[in-house]
Amino acid sequence: MPSLLLKSVLSILFLLILTACDQQQPEPQKEAPLLQVGSRSLSLSQFERRLQQVYPKLGEFPYPEQVQLKLELVNRLVEQEMIFAEAERLDIRVSPDELDTAMAELRGTYSAEEYRQILREAGQDEQSWKSGLKLRLITQKLSDILFTKAAQVSEQEAEQYYLANKEEFRRPEELRARQMLFANREDAEEVLKLLKRGGDFAELAKEYSLSPDRENGGNLGYFSKGELPPEFDRALFRLGAGQLSDPVESPYGIHLFLVERRRPAGVRPYAAIKHEIMANLSQQREELAFHQWLEELREKTQISVDWELLKEPDKQDQ
Repeated sequence: MPSLLLKSVLSILFLLILTACDQQQPEPQKEAPLLQVGSRSLSLSQFERRLQQVYPKLGEFPYPEQVQLKLELVNRLVEQEMIFAEAERLDIRVSPDELDTAMAELRGTYSAEEYRQILREAGQDEQSWKSGLKLRLITQKLSDILFTKAAQVSEQEAEQYYLANKEEFRRPEELRARQMLFANREDAEEVLKLLKRGGDFAELAKEYSLSPDRENGGNLGYFSKGELPPEFDRALFRLGAGQLSDPVESPYGIHLFLVERRRPAGVRPYAAIKHEIMANLSQQREELAFHQWLEELREKTQISVDWELLKEPDKQDQ
């Protein structure tokens, strides 16, 4: 199972993913590099293409803000090039099958043509997106190789964290409930009669409810006050476990509710959140290991940037 890909890594790559095909398209004419990271380089024209796609309205910003955004992009590109170089050194590759699987996951329920249309509307094409996705998968593999071991968390460490930070896991009172949605009060009243005669709420929800959650019997899961519309809260938090509501009107229609369980306020038990704690601690460790690795890599990598090339023509002599 792949390790968690750090938000830090994604912040470096995901913003650039749509223009990553530049990595595989040499310039028709040799240009002096704007950016040199080890043996890897990036020309001014390549940088400007990326800048346009990342910040399409850059020209509308005041000049000092434009400079700041350019500097931020340069720094991200430096880190990106260091990551790519390390992936090359470790011979990290992505197979066609892996790429196809990742594309299918991204498309979700969209057809291939619908997804291509989404890309076109974003000013992209499928091939450039594939190129960027491939780089993202390579980075994910690099993260797995370098940081998985450092990010491991034992159950003992998770329990120690829980005992030292119990207040972090305090929760308010919660309810577990189900709902049905109707177009009018008359329909709700008829189904309420069936429920009072012993009808199963979940089964009747599948048959009569208009809400999308009817497929799972109207299950709302656990929630606390303020998480659902106020009309729901007023009805639900007056009910005891096992009680049905009268018809409740909201902007969505007419509802019936069943409270299945009330969970009192208090600290969540360790057994219920052990895996959540372990995952969070693992992600924190992975992020820390990544930043440390990136700083060490920066220190030993030869990096040069021709800042003069980034200045506007009328600003170059200032």
